[in-house]
Amino acid sequence: MAKRCSTRAVIQIFLTGMCLATAITSFTFAFVFEQFMDQLTENYRGELRSENLPCLRSTLDDCDNAREDRCWDSCCPPGYFCSRNPIVGLYCQDGLTTCGEFNWCRDFADISRTCSTPVCKTNQMVTRVTAWSYILAAIGIFLDLVDIITIFTLPDAVVFKAGTNVFSSLVKWLAFGLVVGAGTQGFMSELEQGRCFNSVGMQLVADAGGLFISYAIVQVVSATLSLVLAPFSAYFGGKLQGGEVPYVK
Repeated sequence: MAKRCSTRAVIQIFLTGMCLATAITSFTFAFVFEQFMDQLTENYRGELRSENLPCLRSTLDDCDNAREDRCWDSCCPPGYFCSRNPIVGLYCQDGLTTCGEFNWCRDFADISRTCSTPVCKTNQMVTRVTAWSYILAAIGIFLDLVDIITIFTLPDAVVFKAGTNVFSSLVKWLAFGLVVGAGTQGFMSELEQGRCFNSVGMQLVADAGGLFISYAIVQVVSATLSLVLAPFSAYFGGKLQGGEVPYVK
């Protein structure tokens, strides 16, 4: 019996540690993914701030296409030339990079700043949902830390500990469901197929897509581990020594 209890304790400690480790990892992936998505759009407005250049973008503020209908040399940052489109008016075209799918890239850039196209609306939804997702991932980390603290402070609190594991699993599943339900995977595929950036930007797109897949996998693993840990908590609580089941009133 002592040997079985020792094996059970090792398994329970391993599951608890893996729950926390995967929760932290998924939070990190979600946070970095959100940062990458912000970097993809940072050069669509104003002066250039990085090397991930879009194939087309809005004109500079001094040449707002809501007021101007004629191209000037000062309308675009270095490396871009001013052009006109019957739908969005003036815009800046990169002289070295050609858009793979012009219309998709135009809608993604939201040159008119009205976000009236499905592509722009999906991008906004993915961005908002990603922010909520890593907030929920952070809550999952907090619940896993509560579970670990319970082992040392309330080892006989089987209901509380098991409830914490189940709630943690539900929060993680919700975080996963939000990004999947928002169509993030399909949107990232379309973004890669659209080829709206130079080589540096397309590498960023590929990295962001890989991060999303990694986040989804790790979040599912973390949610599953929390759910698997719940029966151990319900039966043994936080007791790592002794084989008897805690008395529950």
